[in-house]
Amino acid sequence: MINRKSNQTGLSILAIALLLIFQQFASKVGNLIANCFDYRAIDEYGIFAYVSVHHIVQMLIALLAIIILNKKYKIDFGFSLGDKKLGIKYLLVFTVAVLIFTLISYGIRFFSNQIIKYDYPLNVKNVLGTLGFQLLLSGTSEEVLFRALPIGILTFRIGSNNEKKFTKLNLSYEVIIAAVLFSIAHIRWTINPFSIDMNYLQLIYCFVLGIVYGKAYQESNSVIYPMLMHSISNVIMVGLGYIFSTISA
Repeated sequence: MINRKSNQTGLSILAIALLLIFQQFASKVGNLIANCFDYRAIDEYGIFAYVSVHHIVQMLIALLAIIILNKKYKIDFGFSLGDKKLGIKYLLVFTVAVLIFTLISYGIRFFSNQIIKYDYPLNVKNVLGTLGFQLLLSGTSEEVLFRALPIGILTFRIGSNNEKKFTKLNLSYEVIIAAVLFSIAHIRWTINPFSIDMNYLQLIYCFVLGIVYGKAYQESNSVIYPMLMHSISNVIMVGLGYIFSTISA
Protein backbone atom coordinates (compact mmCIF):
# COMPACT_ATOMS: atom_id res chain seq x y z
CA MET A 1 0.00 0.00 0.00
CA ILE A 2 2.85 2.37 0.92
CA ASN A 3 4.75 1.53 -2.27
CA ARG A 4 1.64 2.12 -4.35
CA LYS A 5 1.08 5.52 -2.73
CA SER A 6 4.74 6.38 -3.24
CA ASN A 7 4.52 5.40 -6.91
CA GLN A 8 1.40 7.54 -7.37
CA THR A 9 3.17 10.52 -5.77
CA GLY A 10 6.21 9.98 -7.96
CA LEU A 11 4.08 9.85 -11.10
CA SER A 12 2.27 13.02 -10.09
CA ILE A 13 5.58 14.84 -9.53
CA LEU A 14 6.78 13.59 -12.92
CA ALA A 15 3.58 14.86 -14.54
CA ILE A 16 4.12 18.32 -13.00
CA ALA A 17 7.74 18.42 -14.17
CA LEU A 18 6.75 17.39 -17.71
CA LEU A 19 4.02 20.04 -17.74
CA LEU A 20 6.54 22.71 -16.76
CA ILE A 21 8.94 21.58 -19.48
CA PHE A 22 6.18 21.44 -22.08
CA GLN A 23 4.88 24.91 -21.24
CA GLN A 24 8.37 26.37 -21.46
CA PHE A 25 8.92 24.49 -24.73
CA ALA A 26 5.68 25.83 -26.25
CA SER A 27 6.58 29.38 -25.23
CA LYS A 28 10.14 29.16 -26.56
CA VAL A 29 8.98 27.67 -29.88
CA GLY A 30 6.49 30.52 -30.08
CA ASN A 31 9.36 32.98 -29.66
CA LEU A 32 11.48 31.22 -32.30
CA ILE A 33 8.73 31.27 -34.91
CA ALA A 34 7.66 34.82 -34.07
CA ASN A 35 11.27 35.91 -34.62
CA CYS A 36 11.12 34.65 -38.22
CA PHE A 37 8.99 37.56 -39.40
CA ASP A 38 9.47 41.29 -39.93
CA TYR A 39 6.52 43.21 -38.50
CA ARG A 40 7.68 46.77 -39.14
CA ALA A 41 5.20 47.33 -41.97
CA ILE A 42 2.22 46.69 -39.70
CA ASP A 43 3.66 47.19 -36.23
CA GLU A 44 6.60 49.57 -36.29
CA TYR A 45 6.77 49.80 -32.48
CA GLY A 46 6.72 46.02 -31.91
CA ILE A 47 3.82 46.05 -29.47
CA PHE A 48 1.26 43.57 -30.80
CA ALA A 49 2.24 41.62 -33.95
CA TYR A 50 5.16 39.64 -32.51
CA VAL A 51 3.34 38.68 -29.33
CA SER A 52 0.27 37.72 -31.38
CA VAL A 53 2.26 35.22 -33.46
CA HIS A 54 3.93 33.91 -30.29
CA HIS A 55 0.59 33.29 -28.60
CA ILE A 56 -0.93 31.65 -31.68
CA VAL A 57 1.99 29.24 -31.96
CA GLN A 58 2.04 28.25 -28.28
CA MET A 59 -1.74 27.76 -28.36
CA LEU A 60 -1.52 25.48 -31.40
CA ILE A 61 1.18 23.40 -29.71
CA ALA A 62 -0.97 23.07 -26.59
CA LEU A 63 -4.05 22.18 -28.64
CA LEU A 64 -2.10 19.47 -30.45
CA ALA A 65 -1.12 17.93 -27.10
CA ILE A 66 -4.72 18.17 -25.90
CA ILE A 67 -6.05 16.44 -29.02
CA ILE A 68 -3.54 13.60 -28.63
CA LEU A 69 -4.21 13.14 -24.90
CA ASN A 70 -7.96 13.33 -25.36
CA LYS A 71 -7.84 10.66 -28.04
CA LYS A 72 -5.58 8.37 -26.02
CA TYR A 73 -6.88 8.84 -22.47
CA LYS A 74 -10.32 10.46 -22.98
CA ILE A 75 -9.36 13.37 -20.72
CA ASP A 76 -11.96 16.13 -20.50
CA PHE A 77 -10.17 19.45 -21.01
CA GLY A 78 -13.32 21.56 -20.68
CA PHE A 79 -13.97 22.78 -24.20
CA SER A 80 -17.74 22.64 -23.76
CA LEU A 81 -20.00 25.31 -22.23
CA GLY A 82 -20.10 23.37 -18.97
CA ASP A 83 -22.14 24.93 -16.19
CA LYS A 84 -23.27 28.08 -17.99
CA LYS A 85 -24.99 29.66 -14.99
CA LEU A 86 -21.96 29.29 -12.73
CA GLY A 87 -19.52 30.24 -15.48
CA ILE A 88 -21.38 33.46 -16.29
CA LYS A 89 -21.59 34.28 -12.57
CA TYR A 90 -17.81 33.96 -12.26
CA LEU A 91 -17.35 36.09 -15.39
CA LEU A 92 -19.63 38.91 -14.22
CA VAL A 93 -18.37 39.07 -10.63
CA PHE A 94 -14.74 38.94 -11.74
CA THR A 95 -15.22 41.61 -14.42
CA VAL A 96 -16.86 44.02 -11.96
CA ALA A 97 -14.12 43.37 -9.37
CA VAL A 98 -11.33 43.96 -11.91
CA LEU A 99 -13.03 47.11 -13.21
CA ILE A 100 -13.38 48.58 -9.71
CA PHE A 101 -9.83 47.61 -8.71
CA THR A 102 -8.35 49.04 -11.92
CA LEU A 103 -10.32 52.29 -11.67
CA ILE A 104 -9.15 52.79 -8.10
CA SER A 105 -5.53 51.93 -8.97
CA TYR A 106 -5.38 54.24 -11.98
CA GLY A 107 -7.31 56.92 -10.08
CA ILE A 108 -4.70 56.94 -7.32
CA ARG A 109 -1.89 57.10 -9.89
CA PHE A 110 -3.69 59.84 -11.80
CA PHE A 111 -4.09 62.14 -8.79
CA SER A 112 -0.51 61.46 -7.66
CA ASN A 113 0.86 62.22 -11.15
CA GLN A 114 2.14 58.67 -11.68
CA ILE A 115 0.21 57.74 -14.83
CA ILE A 116 1.91 55.27 -17.17
CA LYS A 117 3.86 56.85 -20.02
CA TYR A 118 3.90 54.78 -23.21
CA ASP A 119 6.89 54.66 -25.55
CA TYR A 120 4.60 54.52 -28.56
CA PRO A 121 1.88 56.88 -29.81
CA LEU A 122 -1.70 56.06 -28.86
CA ASN A 123 -2.96 56.17 -32.45
CA VAL A 124 -5.78 54.04 -33.86
CA LYS A 125 -3.49 51.26 -35.13
CA ASN A 126 -1.56 50.87 -31.91
CA VAL A 127 -4.61 51.02 -29.67
CA LEU A 128 -6.67 48.59 -31.77
CA GLY A 129 -3.68 46.30 -32.27
CA THR A 130 -2.84 45.99 -28.58
CA LEU A 131 -6.46 45.77 -27.43
CA GLY A 132 -7.22 43.28 -30.20
CA PHE A 133 -4.38 41.06 -28.98
CA GLN A 134 -5.57 41.29 -25.38
CA LEU A 135 -9.17 40.51 -26.32
CA LEU A 136 -8.66 37.73 -28.88
CA LEU A 137 -5.37 36.02 -28.05
CA SER A 138 -4.04 36.70 -24.56
CA GLY A 139 -6.67 34.81 -22.58
CA THR A 140 -7.46 32.33 -25.33
CA SER A 141 -3.87 31.13 -25.74
CA GLU A 142 -2.77 31.26 -22.11
CA GLU A 143 -5.85 29.54 -20.70
CA VAL A 144 -5.41 26.63 -23.12
CA LEU A 145 -1.74 26.20 -22.21
CA PHE A 146 -1.79 27.16 -18.53
CA ARG A 147 -5.26 26.12 -17.38
CA ALA A 148 -6.99 23.51 -19.54
CA LEU A 149 -3.88 21.45 -20.25
CA PRO A 150 -2.36 21.24 -16.73
CA ILE A 151 -5.62 20.99 -14.77
CA GLY A 152 -6.99 18.41 -17.20
CA ILE A 153 -3.85 16.27 -16.94
CA LEU A 154 -3.45 16.70 -13.17
CA THR A 155 -7.10 15.89 -12.52
CA PHE A 156 -6.61 12.71 -14.54
CA ARG A 157 -3.32 11.96 -12.75
CA ILE A 158 -4.22 12.96 -9.17
CA GLY A 159 -7.91 12.18 -9.36
CA SER A 160 -9.65 15.24 -7.92
CA ASN A 161 -12.62 14.59 -5.66
CA ASN A 162 -14.07 15.99 -2.45
CA GLU A 163 -11.30 14.42 -0.38
CA LYS A 164 -8.68 16.13 -2.51
CA LYS A 165 -10.01 19.60 -1.72
CA PHE A 166 -8.41 21.60 1.04
CA THR A 167 -8.40 25.02 2.71
CA LYS A 168 -11.51 27.01 3.48
CA LEU A 169 -11.51 28.35 -0.08
CA ASN A 170 -12.11 24.83 -1.36
CA LEU A 171 -9.11 24.90 -3.70
CA SER A 172 -7.83 21.71 -5.27
CA TYR A 173 -4.25 20.59 -5.75
CA GLU A 174 -4.63 20.87 -9.53
CA VAL A 175 -5.72 24.51 -9.41
CA ILE A 176 -2.87 25.54 -7.11
CA ILE A 177 -0.24 23.65 -9.09
CA ALA A 178 -1.50 25.17 -12.36
CA ALA A 179 -1.36 28.64 -10.76
CA VAL A 180 2.25 28.05 -9.69
CA LEU A 181 3.16 26.93 -13.22
CA PHE A 182 1.41 30.04 -14.58
CA SER A 183 3.54 32.23 -12.32
CA ILE A 184 6.73 30.44 -13.32
CA ALA A 185 5.88 31.11 -16.97
CA HIS A 186 6.24 34.83 -16.21
CA ILE A 187 9.89 34.43 -15.16
CA ARG A 188 12.09 35.59 -18.01
CA TRP A 189 15.19 33.51 -18.61
CA THR A 190 17.75 32.84 -21.32
CA ILE A 191 20.41 30.15 -21.69
CA ASN A 192 22.97 31.99 -23.80
CA PRO A 193 23.82 34.22 -22.09
CA PHE A 194 22.31 32.71 -18.95
CA SER A 195 20.06 35.17 -17.15
CA ILE A 196 16.94 35.14 -14.97
CA ASP A 197 14.66 38.12 -14.53
CA MET A 198 11.61 38.09 -12.29
CA ASN A 199 9.21 40.62 -10.82
CA TYR A 200 8.01 39.24 -7.49
CA LEU A 201 4.87 41.36 -7.39
CA GLN A 202 3.98 40.19 -10.89
CA LEU A 203 4.53 36.56 -9.89
CA ILE A 204 2.21 36.95 -6.88
CA TYR A 205 -0.36 38.72 -9.05
CA CYS A 206 -0.21 35.93 -11.66
CA PHE A 207 -0.57 33.29 -8.95
CA VAL A 208 -3.68 34.95 -7.53
CA LEU A 209 -5.23 35.32 -10.97
CA GLY A 210 -4.26 31.71 -11.73
CA ILE A 211 -6.18 30.58 -8.66
CA VAL A 212 -9.28 32.54 -9.71
CA TYR A 213 -9.14 31.34 -13.33
CA GLY A 214 -8.46 27.77 -12.24
CA LYS A 215 -11.33 27.72 -9.77
CA ALA A 216 -13.70 29.10 -12.41
CA TYR A 217 -12.45 26.49 -14.88
CA GLN A 218 -12.75 23.53 -12.54
CA GLU A 219 -16.11 24.45 -11.03
CA SER A 220 -17.77 25.39 -14.34
CA ASN A 221 -16.05 22.47 -16.11
CA SER A 222 -15.27 24.80 -19.00
CA VAL A 223 -12.18 26.72 -20.11
CA ILE A 224 -14.38 29.22 -21.97
CA TYR A 225 -15.19 31.31 -18.88
CA PRO A 226 -11.60 31.75 -17.64
CA MET A 227 -10.64 32.59 -21.24
CA LEU A 228 -13.20 35.41 -21.23
CA MET A 229 -12.24 36.50 -17.72
CA HIS A 230 -8.56 36.61 -18.65
CA SER A 231 -9.09 38.51 -21.90
CA ILE A 232 -11.61 41.00 -20.54
CA SER A 233 -9.45 41.79 -17.49
CA ASN A 234 -6.47 42.48 -19.77
CA VAL A 235 -8.57 44.74 -22.00
CA ILE A 236 -9.83 46.65 -18.96
CA MET A 237 -6.31 47.17 -17.59
CA VAL A 238 -4.74 48.18 -20.90
CA GLY A 239 -7.74 50.18 -22.09
CA LEU A 240 -8.12 52.19 -18.89
CA GLY A 241 -4.37 52.80 -18.94
CA TYR A 242 -4.77 54.39 -22.36
CA ILE A 243 -7.74 56.46 -21.22
CA PHE A 244 -6.04 57.83 -18.11
CA SER A 245 -2.84 58.50 -20.07
CA THR A 246 -4.80 60.47 -22.68
CA ILE A 247 -6.67 62.45 -20.02
CA SER A 248 -3.45 63.40 -18.24
CA ALA A 249 -1.65 64.44 -21.43
